[in-house]
Amino acid sequence: MMTTPETPPEPLPRRPPSRTFVHIAALAAPLVLASCSGANTSSTRGGPSVLATPGSTPIAGIEVHALDERPRLTLVNRDGDPAPAIAVAFATDPGPATAAALSALVEARLAAAGFETRVRADRTGFRVEWLVDNPTRVAPFLAALVRAMRDPVVAKGPESPLVTRRLAALRKTPLDAPELAAIAACTGRLGLSPSESMPDPTSPTFAGELEGQRREGLHAGRAAIAAVGPASFGALVAKALEASEGWPVGEPAADPFPTADTVTSYVAPPQSAPRGQVTLAVRLGDALGAVAIAERLAAPGSPLHARLGSLPEAFHAVEVVGVARARGGCVSVTIEPDTRLDAAALERAAARAATITRHEIRLESAAPTSASVAMRQILSAADPRDAASRAAWWDLTTPVPAAPPRVAVALALPPRATPTPGSSGRAFAAELESAWAKASEPVVERRTAVERGQGEVWALVASPCGVIDEGATDAGMTALAMLAASATRDPNAGVALEPWIGPDGMGLVAHAAPRDEHETSVELARRVGDAAARALSPTALTPIALTEARTSALAHLERTTGRGGVAFEALASALVPEHPSWLDPLGIYTRVSGAGLEGTRLHLRTLLEGPLRLAVLANADAAQATELAQAVDRWLVPRSPARACPTPTRGASRTGPLTARLARDAGLAQALIAAPMPAVGAPGHDLALFVALALDGEGGLLEATLPPSGGVRATTRIVGTSQAAALVVDVRAPSDLLTSAVTDIRALLGRLSRGGLSAPEFSRAAALASRRDTESRADPRRRLIHLWSGRSQAPRETPTPQALTTFLATSLAESTLLVVEAHPDP
Repeated sequence: MMTTPETPPEPLPRRPPSRTFVHIAALAAPLVLASCSGANTSSTRGGPSVLATPGSTPIAGIEVHALDERPRLTLVNRDGDPAPAIAVAFATDPGPATAAALSALVEARLAAAGFETRVRADRTGFRVEWLVDNPTRVAPFLAALVRAMRDPVVAKGPESPLVTRRLAALRKTPLDAPELAAIAACTGRLGLSPSESMPDPTSPTFAGELEGQRREGLHAGRAAIAAVGPASFGALVAKALEASEGWPVGEPAADPFPTADTVTSYVAPPQSAPRGQVTLAVRLGDALGAVAIAERLAAPGSPLHARLGSLPEAFHAVEVVGVARARGGCVSVTIEPDTRLDAAALERAAARAATITRHEIRLESAAPTSASVAMRQILSAADPRDAASRAAWWDLTTPVPAAPPRVAVALALPPRATPTPGSSGRAFAAELESAWAKASEPVVERRTAVERGQGEVWALVASPCGVIDEGATDAGMTALAMLAASATRDPNAGVALEPWIGPDGMGLVAHAAPRDEHETSVELARRVGDAAARALSPTALTPIALTEARTSALAHLERTTGRGGVAFEALASALVPEHPSWLDPLGIYTRVSGAGLEGTRLHLRTLLEGPLRLAVLANADAAQATELAQAVDRWLVPRSPARACPTPTRGASRTGPLTARLARDAGLAQALIAAPMPAVGAPGHDLALFVALALDGEGGLLEATLPPSGGVRATTRIVGTSQAAALVVDVRAPSDLLTSAVTDIRALLGRLSRGGLSAPEFSRAAALASRRDTESRADPRRRLIHLWSGRSQAPRETPTPQALTTFLATSLAESTLLVVEAHPDP
């Protein structure tokens, strides 16, 4: 169908703000085909076609033919279409008026010759598409095309009415603001800027002006032809083109790159961008790369989506455009905030979001490119005219390898915005410059070790703040966030994720082996780092992941702290009244059971805004560890200065026996006998661990004191973090046996406090400690955690009996013990 004379060839409707992510890659949708100059010389253009391999071998049914003094020809051989098609792509000089006028000129002349075509134009080029009704008309079509390109323009010629209507319609399609001119110049989007001149068709000089544009733009050096149909049709077109004569020839268009980056802002028109909007366009020297970047950015699970959504003032992308230009390409992304912000907050938030967008484009630009993106777009077109149009335009594309990327950014302030007088957009520009400067700065503190020959790469990214800031109302929320984050892992990534809920930090462990013999050590590192950091993104948390994490956490608390965590909650509230999770990072049962998705995401975001440390066990070299760290940093830049871990404050502990009530169906009563111990990492904590080994397990002091045959079960563990710790003896027994069991344990602890361990008891504990230390050092998790924490990897030294006796005298004194008894409701 022909375009109607009353409208521009490619009218662009005003795009309403939307959460729909629109992916328009080059030639995937005709509205955003940017054609800029750069075409053939009299025989061939300056560079090879992107549709052919370096050896000029045809690929995927696509053949490229270069003919002297004729447009280059691309043949797409395929069967099944109702009719074959031919398309001719022209690259014109920059400016929408030139493309509009020349496209109307060619269309009118072809129509006069009896060829009904569909013409698509944008800012700097146009495509003529013809659905071939009769193959015998191919040669006449090419002859008519030659005349349309070659014949001079005369005043008031037969094509003048269509040219006039097209130019008039273009005047009715202005850009939203003059500040968008640089964006439109990159993407090729139609729309007239006030700074762009428009010819007057009624002027006596207009015919001469249009004739100059015809000589400059309509020749074989700026045109490419493509045919789609059976192989026999392609051969017919090739033969007809070779036999044709009279093609005008000329030099390719310059299509200059911008000489500088631009940053602008404007107040959006009514009904446009009610929450504000940022558009960022980057001119690149590689068209294939630009379109491939757009495809990756637009993918539903792309890092761009996750990073924008993880910002404190979340943004989302509403449009991604990838454009193949005649020289190089362009990728453009439009983003907007999820919520309304005042003008000052919008400028700050938009600068950070725009920096993330630019950072993602820069990172994606480093990926290798191939002609597959062009082939995919050509071959996926259902309409043969679309396939031919895409093939012709891709054949016009010439890479510019040495061209530096040029960036254009425009902030649309919402219509209601009233920026501070004299400062409109200045804050945005300043914030953008500052944020971009930080985008290349390392974010996470790095600690690395190389263990060549190991089967996997290991990484731990964690916050050293741990649970310092958790109080009585949110105890366990950070640990729950880590459990949920590990549950969001992508099975296709092939990376194992494990929550690390440590005594001095909180984060994720990630590890993986190479996928196959082809994956390099750097690629493996990038995959592991990306998986770990992606999982920590608040937007990655889902209700399903939270449910899985909450179930896991509650099961652990039930198993380790008793029915409903009732007794342990009473104990923690007594020992560390304002910070229960200092005693167990997994928190309090009642708090974890009521955790919601938004609260969990908030804790994860808070963790990411604080200091972060990365430990890497590389299995190749130091460069592998560096690559992994950069993959993690990708998800965190740009970053405001990280807040420091809060200074902990600890309230006074309570003393005296405590009681609690268990559910009626609990079955067994429970008692916790606790003695405060040095915090994790503090002097004396290793002695506390040694005491726990002496008490617990088969042949331990608890078993000797309370034989299993008596119906009472007792276990010992050291609980706590770098803020507080305690030795806890957990007794489970029928209610009528509980009190006597508690009495026996208190007597045991009193005996140890007064006289220490006997020689056999000491030897047993020392042997257990040595065996466990040896076994744990073989686990890369321990080496990784010690690397992260800065602890020595050397074997632990066995304490002396005298040091242990001195320690026990004070740590297990009767006055230090705290007892909680919990009985089922009668």
